[in-house]
Amino acid sequence: MAECFFHTGRPAVARCKQCGRGLCSQCRIVTEQGIFCSDKCAQTFAVFVQRLKEAEERQAAGRRSSRWEQWVFVLILLAVVFFLVKKFFF
Repeated sequence: MAECFFHTGRPAVARCKQCGRGLCSQCRIVTEQGIFCSDKCAQTFAVFVQRLKEAEERQAAGRRSSRWEQWVFVLILLAVVFFLVKKFFF
């Protein structure tokens, strides 16, 4: 690793999870979500995680509705086929 972004000459012991800056043991901010160089980077990362979670929830909800729509389409298709078979063969 390189040197601390804030203290020239000090070796970096970690990198900010958001921006990637090298950090010495004095400069690093340790949170539940990782190591950051500032509160701003920690907050930016928290917003990113929240938006990612919301996007995944929307995507999962979209998949559920798509499955429902597929079943409706299959049932309608079967009804049409049944009607045509009945009309032309019986």
